[in-house]
Amino acid sequence: MRNLSSVFVAVVGALVVVSLWTRPLIQSVAQAQTAPMRTLHTTGTAAIRVQPDKATLRLGVQTFANAPRESQAQNARIVERVLQAIRDEGVPVQDIATDHFVIRPENDYKQHGERSIVGYWTDNTVVVTLRQVDKLEGVLTAALEAGATTVDDVTFSTDRPRELRDQARTMAVKAAMEKARDVAGAVSMTTGDVQSINENSWSYYYGMWNSQGQWANAQQNVTQVASSPAAPPLDDGEFSLGQIVVQAQVDLTVAIK
Repeated sequence: MRNLSSVFVAVVGALVVVSLWTRPLIQSVAQAQTAPMRTLHTTGTAAIRVQPDKATLRLGVQTFANAPRESQAQNARIVERVLQAIRDEGVPVQDIATDHFVIRPENDYKQHGERSIVGYWTDNTVVVTLRQVDKLEGVLTAALEAGATTVDDVTFSTDRPRELRDQARTMAVKAAMEKARDVAGAVSMTTGDVQSINENSWSYYYGMWNSQGQWANAQQNVTQVASSPAAPPLDDGEFSLGQIVVQAQVDLTVAIK
């Protein structure tokens, strides 16, 4: 019995010693699991600039006559001449479309609120898509000489918006990661896994130059200037195309250690 008691005491003592040694280890693991993760938030912005490779024109034809049928007939004859002139400049038929058509009376207002119709206006608007922007001046001149009465709008764009947005996004992520590594390294730390990432992209047409001949909008971190082979520069005296600016911004959160 005495030997059994000694063994029991020895076992209990060993369990106590093991418990005393393992308790600090368990506490350390628990503290490590509950300790807040240290993170770093950075922002990366990238901009890609390209010359427009597409132009859209809105050309109007207005006619006036005493009767609506006469006004419409005059308008139709002029519009046909305008369309033929545009086609003669090499614009495909599928890139020409009627955008707006209306016949409206012209009223003559007299005393006592009386009014009378003195004639009818016919308005016809044609939209032309130019996939060769160097044709812009020739198409406008030909359309006006053929009888177009107004140039309602000229807009420039690109056929590659998705491609350019993807490029800008990739560059913005790279800029944000590089900034995170630089900031962490400055305080003798390193970056870990990405915890969150948010992205925003947008594009706009910019045709304004500053006094130094540079684009006046600001740029951050990474900027790429991309040329568009489909849009050759216009000669002096023609239209200034400006540039399409595609920008992306990425907000990045990474773990640091």
